[in-house]
Amino acid sequence: MHFDSFAFGIIGAGTIANLHAEAIRAAGHRVARVCDVRPQAAERLAAEYGATAATDHRALLSDTTIDGVIITAPHALHAPLALDALAAGKHVLLEKPIATTHADAVMLAGAAATASVTLAVGHVLHFVPSHIAAHDLLRAGAIGDIRLVVERRASNYAEGSRPEWFFDPVVAGGGIVLNVGTHAIDRIQWFADARIRRVSGAVSARPGSEVETDAAALFELEGGGHASLTVTGTGLGFVEQIAVIGDRGALTVDREAGVQVFVGGERTVHVPVQPDEMAAAFTAQIHDVVEAARTGREPRVGVDYAAGVLDAALAVYSSSEIGASVTVTSEVAA
Repeated sequence: MHFDSFAFGIIGAGTIANLHAEAIRAAGHRVARVCDVRPQAAERLAAEYGATAATDHRALLSDTTIDGVIITAPHALHAPLALDALAAGKHVLLEKPIATTHADAVMLAGAAATASVTLAVGHVLHFVPSHIAAHDLLRAGAIGDIRLVVERRASNYAEGSRPEWFFDPVVAGGGIVLNVGTHAIDRIQWFADARIRRVSGAVSARPGSEVETDAAALFELEGGGHASLTVTGTGLGFVEQIAVIGDRGALTVDREAGVQVFVGGERTVHVPVQPDEMAAAFTAQIHDVVEAARTGREPRVGVDYAAGVLDAALAVYSSSEIGASVTVTSEVAA
């Protein structure tokens, strides 16, 4: 392994792969191979970064010059591809969600525990500068003890707005909850510094859609706090807002307004959104993966945490199906 110039392979050459590839270059590392079952997609991305294209991930994994792999394939392929990569001795950055079932997350946890390589999961919000600033303010007690978290998201979830596989319940593993909603669940748990332990949820699908396009949920957090989530793909423009309510004030984060802290009805802190902060976040994520691989420390977002996000999302489906609240159990560590 040559960590000074870490060689990455990318499996899956969709839109998100471009962000990872640019981050690899910005971090001073190298895209060596790109794999996609669509030859033109693999060749197009590979050509931009001077890499070799392939259509079989096994050819990429057998390349001994590859230090790490980024997996950006459809959700249902996350676990099998990551298991193959770990077995091949490659460090892995696996796009979120970690898997589509709890059983697959457990298998990944076991494989990561026995492998002498890093498995990080791409919950990239943990690297966004404005989100880090908000998290630091919360940990410093800017609003006191957290009582309530309110998360609202809206994103176009109509066919044609994203690749077709997102609307296949088998390949995607779900709809807007497992895709957009896992970002929200991650942010709730991270900002509250508490896992979701009980869920009351409801999902609905736009007529003609095989996956849910809208959802709402109430969460009970460990330690006694509560949270709410609404995520919709029907009609509204883009919305990405969170409000964290404490016993001394409130903190909000908005994609446009940045981070704001309010005490007694007055704004006391304002952290603007930095230009290109998402690009900076993807680059910081690459630095984290390489540093974890180099030192053997845990990556910032590991298997157990990512499995907890997945299990909370799956609990939204379960609760909606049975019409009652459900308890989240997310113990996957070996």
